[in-house]
Amino acid sequence: MSENEPKNHHYIPQHFLKAWTNDKGELVRYRVIQATGKFEIKSVSVRKTASQEHLYRMNFEDGSFEIESTIVTPLVDEEGHKIINLVRGESFSALDNESKRKLAIYITQLIARHPDTIKLMDMSSRLEELRTQLKSEKSGSDESVDDVINYFKSSDTLGVMPLAYFLQNESNPILDKPFSESLMKAHTKEYIFETPVLLCSDYPAANWGNFDDYIFCVLAISPTKAIIYSSHSNIDVFDMVSSNTLIRMINLYSIAKADAAFYIDDTQKFFVEKHLGWAKKHSDLNAQKEYVGKCVAEWESFQQ
Repeated sequence: MSENEPKNHHYIPQHFLKAWTNDKGELVRYRVIQATGKFEIKSVSVRKTASQEHLYRMNFEDGSFEIESTIVTPLVDEEGHKIINLVRGESFSALDNESKRKLAIYITQLIARHPDTIKLMDMSSRLEELRTQLKSEKSGSDESVDDVINYFKSSDTLGVMPLAYFLQNESNPILDKPFSESLMKAHTKEYIFETPVLLCSDYPAANWGNFDDYIFCVLAISPTKAIIYSSHSNIDVFDMVSSNTLIRMINLYSIAKADAAFYIDDTQKFFVEKHLGWAKKHSDLNAQKEYVGKCVAEWESFQQ
C-alpha cells in the first residue's frame, strides 16, 4: 500500500456537503449514537463526514487495491463537481439533454457508492452457486474453477469490484444499459426556495424502485433546491400541498434511509429526531406509503 494512497473514502462527496456548511465551514450533524441510543447534535467538519476508511478497497490474500484514486475521484467526483455546480445555479428545465444525463449519472453513482449499496453488490453469497454453474458449463477444468472461486472467497470486500464496473458503465455503457437511463425517462419536478430549508443526509438520494420499470428518487441539490424523479405522472401531487408541507415532504424523503442528517444549524432537531431513518424502520413498501401519508395529512391539517 502506497503511503500516499487515500484512506478516508467519502461516499458523499465533500463538494456536495459543502453547500450545507455554516459560516465556520462546518456542518451540523444529527444522529443517534448506536452505543447509547442518545440523539446527538454536533458541529463536524466536511473532511471527516460521510466517509469510511478503505471503503473502496479490495482485499485479497496476495494483495489489495483501491478504486478511490483510480475511479471514484477522477470519474465520479471531478465530473460530478462540475455538473452539481451547474445544476445549483441553473433551472433544471434550462439544462440541455447532455447536462441532464450527467446529473442522472451523478445521482445514480451517488446511490451506488453508498456503503449500504456496496453490501448489496457483494457477491460472496453467490460464489458456491457460481462454482456449480461454471463446472456444469465446463468453463475450464474443475481445478481451475475451484482456484478462481476460492481466490474470490478469500476476500471480504467483494462489493467493491462490481461497484467499479457499475461506476464506469454509467459513464461509458459498454457492459449493459446504464441505470441512469431510468432517471432520464422519468417525470421530473424542480423546487426552489428563497431561504435554506432543506436537509442533507448520509443517504441523500432517497430512491425506490428497480431502475427498470419504475423509479422514484428525491434529492435536495442544496439547502434551497430539490429535484424529484418519478416514473409515474402522480409526481404532480407535490404541487398540490402547501409550501410548508412540501418542504417537510422533501426533508422526510432526504432522511428516509439515513443514519445521519446535516444542516447549517441545530433548528431541525424535532423533525430529524422524530423521522431519521424512518424507511429503515418500516421496510414494507405499503407501510412506508402509510407513514408518508400520515405525515402529509398531519402537516396539511395544520394549514387549515
